[in-house]
Amino acid sequence: MTESTPPYTANDRIIFVTVILLLILLIIFVFALINITNTYQTKNQEPNAPFVPHADVAQVTETPAPARIDDTTADVTAAPVNKSEHVASKIVATHPSTPVHTKKQPVTPVTTGPVTKKETRVAQPISESGYLKLGSDGRILSDNAPEWACVQDRATGLIWEIKTDDNSLQDKDNFFSWYDPAAERNHGEAGKRDGGRCKGKADCDTQAYVQAFNQQQLCGFNDWRLPSREEMLTLIDSSKGSRASINVDYFPQTVASWYWTASSNPDKPEHAWFVLFRNGIALNAPKQQPKHVRLVRSMQSQKKTLNRLAYNH
Repeated sequence: MTESTPPYTANDRIIFVTVILLLILLIIFVFALINITNTYQTKNQEPNAPFVPHADVAQVTETPAPARIDDTTADVTAAPVNKSEHVASKIVATHPSTPVHTKKQPVTPVTTGPVTKKETRVAQPISESGYLKLGSDGRILSDNAPEWACVQDRATGLIWEIKTDDNSLQDKDNFFSWYDPAAERNHGEAGKRDGGRCKGKADCDTQAYVQAFNQQQLCGFNDWRLPSREEMLTLIDSSKGSRASINVDYFPQTVASWYWTASSNPDKPEHAWFVLFRNGIALNAPKQQPKHVRLVRSMQSQKKTLNRLAYNH
């Protein structure tokens, strides 16, 4: 009877034990590497970093106004912006609790002797805040004036329209589609004429609204226009609460909603930019979707404006 051969030799056992030890060492190394990585990431995280919630535009609701056309569902997208336009939007969108609107100290005009054609004088005390109230004729009013037609921002020199609540074309609840036939501004897409919902004797689009108030010479001026996105963002004021808004002491009848700007989106020509005053960010949407409007005068003629706004006698 022959002797049976053992199934494993001594060398086989050594190899098997060696493989097992190598696997154990590999597992230990992997766990150690994971632990070191997590520790490094934890040390490099900014302590007590504030959580900035993502703005969900879908949560914004509107109270429908008397409709001239069927309501459309908002299709809002935050498309890429140009470098020249990105800075102002980024500041507001990432830091909604930080006031963007800063004001310079007002300069008190000095008046001595009789007033000549080259001199101006202010008959009433002006605002100690960052804004000046203007009457319907464009003159500066006292800060406690109960009624005013326009507001000038002392920091930027811009003059802004004031909304009303009187069922007129200037009413706060009116909506307008974005429309600008100028190719150098619309990036190849003019938008939609008379596509909004408004009251008053004018088409419900941005161009018709601008033309109407230039013909009326609101506050004595005929160079009103739609503000750029950067200009509109200067009105954002978060100082009175955690949510971005506007200074209602000077801009009454403001709806916490979206307002068109003149800035068309070059990457998506069928879209234009608007500022959402509920949370102080700039987004873009199709030009045919109705939104609110607030007109502005340029600061290019700031010196001429300041002279004209003072009382002359």
